[in-house]
Amino acid sequence: MNINAHTTSNIERHRTNYFFYALILYSVGILYLIPYEFQIPHAKICLPLLGLILLVQLLYDKSKLLVIDIVIVCLILIASIINFSSYHLFRYSLPICLMAIGFSGCKQIPIKRSFLTCLCWMTSVAMILQMAIYRRQEFDGSGRITLSVSDPNISGLYMLLFLFLCYKIKFKPGIVLGLVSSLLFLSRNYFLTLIIFFLIVIFENIFTKFALKINFILIFVVANIFGILIGEYFLNHIEIGFAYDTGSSRLLSLNDKSNLARFEANRFLINSYINNLTLALRGYGAEYENVFRPIGAIIHNSFLEVIAYTGIPLGILYFWVMLRVFKGYYLPENCKYILPYIFFCLFLHTGLQGLCPFFFVSILAMSVEN
Repeated sequence: MNINAHTTSNIERHRTNYFFYALILYSVGILYLIPYEFQIPHAKICLPLLGLILLVQLLYDKSKLLVIDIVIVCLILIASIINFSSYHLFRYSLPICLMAIGFSGCKQIPIKRSFLTCLCWMTSVAMILQMAIYRRQEFDGSGRITLSVSDPNISGLYMLLFLFLCYKIKFKPGIVLGLVSSLLFLSRNYFLTLIIFFLIVIFENIFTKFALKINFILIFVVANIFGILIGEYFLNHIEIGFAYDTGSSRLLSLNDKSNLARFEANRFLINSYINNLTLALRGYGAEYENVFRPIGAIIHNSFLEVIAYTGIPLGILYFWVMLRVFKGYYLPENCKYILPYIFFCLFLHTGLQGLCPFFFVSILAMSVEN
């Protein structure tokens, strides 16, 4: 395997990237096609298999890897060994290592439109069936429509990724499904993110020229600081309502107890790390849910959520890789996907861990062929 500190082209040579196809098939299968309640231990099976496919692909293509990506992977593995946890290994370390190597150089990767269209049809049917079956029971006895994950907000996250894919390949039935679902899930975060996405689409030329002048890393850092400060302002200055709205009016309502508990979880994490350096270094790991659920809600900021699970050292390495990849695909045609996704992650968990960032980067990297 040749190693080079610089790639000569942003377009991958015209060979079938089996790792890329396998990654997309894996992501779609787990996120959309297989019902969540099956609880398949897919990471322990599929991540090593993906790693093997990637290794064979690299050797067959004689791919050139960036030295910095190899260094980062080694640092992540060292950090994982020092603070070893199978939970960290399969949820964070292995996925981010695969992202670093699999998308080294941030090239556009050719993929057949027919393959993606077939997946979109299958996914559309699966999600329609799920929305017809699954409901989350609220405290007032009402039932909110969800996907099989049984959480309207996470359902919104999955639908947002699906909408991005459909928009990229111009799969109109999926775009319509994504729009209609915003009124079915009643997820405020998803609803607001759709508004931002389509505003950028409408004013894409003007917005892109402005956005590309700003360093993406700076955008990510400032956005997360802004999200945390909004939470603090909310806790200190805005009166919290006593009723948790489960109707359609909740899309434009922000002052209910659910937001209070979510922002309190963010504050609890920051304070716990300030007061306990050892905890800050190792993270909560598998004990995360047991600690935060009694507070009333888990952390609703994807960046803070990863730091809560991994601790600060591994979290820094994790985001070092992820932000390098995001920045590499921060191109005019991808601004409309990246910036709304970052906004979504400011006020919800899960967006920057597991399969979601993997699938998102895959969408950014696609060079769709007829």
